[in-house]
Amino acid sequence: NTLANLPGISNATFGPGVGQPVIRGQQGPRVRVLQNGTTSADASKASQDHANAVEALLANSIEVLRGPSTLLYGGGAIGGVVNVLDNRIPTTLPEGPSGGLSYRHDTASSMDVGVAKFEGSSGNFAFHLDAMARDFDDLEIPGMAALGEDGDHDGEDHDGEDHDDEGDAPSGIVPNTAGDAKSFTFGSSYHFDSGFVGLSVSRLENTYGLPAGAHAHEHDEDHDDDHEGEDHEDHEEEDEEGGITLDMEQTRYDALAHWHDVVPGLEVARAFITYTDYEHVEIEPGGEVGTLYANESIEGRLELVHKNFAGFDGVIGLQTSSGEFSAFGEEAFIPSTDYQELGVFVVEDYHTERWIFELGLRYDREEREPAVAGPDRSFDAFSGALSGLYQFNDAWQFGVALSRSERAPSIEELYSNVGNDFDDLVLHAATGAYEIGNTELDTEISQNVDLSLRWTGDVSFASLQVYYNDFGDYINLVNTGIELGEDPVREFEQTD
Repeated sequence: NTLANLPGISNATFGPGVGQPVIRGQQGPRVRVLQNGTTSADASKASQDHANAVEALLANSIEVLRGPSTLLYGGGAIGGVVNVLDNRIPTTLPEGPSGGLSYRHDTASSMDVGVAKFEGSSGNFAFHLDAMARDFDDLEIPGMAALGEDGDHDGEDHDGEDHDDEGDAPSGIVPNTAGDAKSFTFGSSYHFDSGFVGLSVSRLENTYGLPAGAHAHEHDEDHDDDHEGEDHEDHEEEDEEGGITLDMEQTRYDALAHWHDVVPGLEVARAFITYTDYEHVEIEPGGEVGTLYANESIEGRLELVHKNFAGFDGVIGLQTSSGEFSAFGEEAFIPSTDYQELGVFVVEDYHTERWIFELGLRYDREEREPAVAGPDRSFDAFSGALSGLYQFNDAWQFGVALSRSERAPSIEELYSNVGNDFDDLVLHAATGAYEIGNTELDTEISQNVDLSLRWTGDVSFASLQVYYNDFGDYINLVNTGIELGEDPVREFEQTD
């Protein structure tokens, strides 16, 4: 929601509790969301109704990256990279203490938000402390929340007269859109002549509701032989009681080391290590736990920034991550899967009097090892990008960028419902469909062209961007035309 007003970016929302960035029509595994340069390590890629485990309210700044610089973080970021920077490990030694308090209130949801931040130092040690608390009620709206079978709002006839055929259409609010969240972060760094080292720990707890019907359960008597006597009317009654509530918890540990002028020719060396323990439970309207998602991961990055060589400035690096993504319960359509990823990259820039050229190359090796269903898979992906920016004068700039991005299939694209018999398929309630993975998927390739024109004045600016993306082996959900009950069956396939 913070980025939704930027050109080319929109917000894919499942109510006030969930928003995911969409960059030029691409989202999910094609957009990387980072916290200080390392992945948010949550379950947002697995389903559109899972929130990102980052807090924009605590950010010092938010970067939206495209072009060669995205290859610093992953070749599969075809849409782009969103990097939230919050200085949780202080990168400089403050001269004195500083801090701030913020309070916000939103009348539409009776939302109260409080934020506190403090930074200071003692000797060679710098400290960072922040905390956030948010609480909001169901979202208020002018009129009925439910839609009738004809697509009109329940309680509103074609001629505008109010009525309520069912007698239970909610009025004035969107039910089950309330939520609350709190987070806490403490970080410290030790500074010396040639750099600094630091650690931080953060905790996020976030509970939010999904509007009834957005995460609906629809079953057919013939499909669910094990639940005789529990027909479609029972599930409609559950949806009337309220939608699904997600209860999320994440604990994250970050370590950072930064050295400059380590050896001749090397300007800066940076090393990052992040360990994340994430889980959320999806609570049914009756109060029982439907599904538990968990993602335990560790990620490391090494970046070496070299000094100017033959006119080139740049960075070479190594990135590795491993972990286990698991889901248990009623909606566990994705099997527990171990994953390992290794990436090497180089990004360089070259300056002339009027041109700035940037070049990026990246190689990724990704492995997927499901616990029960489907074969192990491994993928090799190569990505590259080249851009040029021409400065006509102080006011006008013209840019062109060419890129080739290669993305390995995600866990859900490979293994969703794999190993389940047709009659035992598990509904992905967020999309209202039975999704079937494809273990034969290959990498997805995108070739992209970007043109830009920018004018900057004394008190204003204007920019125009035109882009074209051409996909080979695009991974997408294809409707099979088959239905189980009232829900469609869809399969992951690749098309150009």
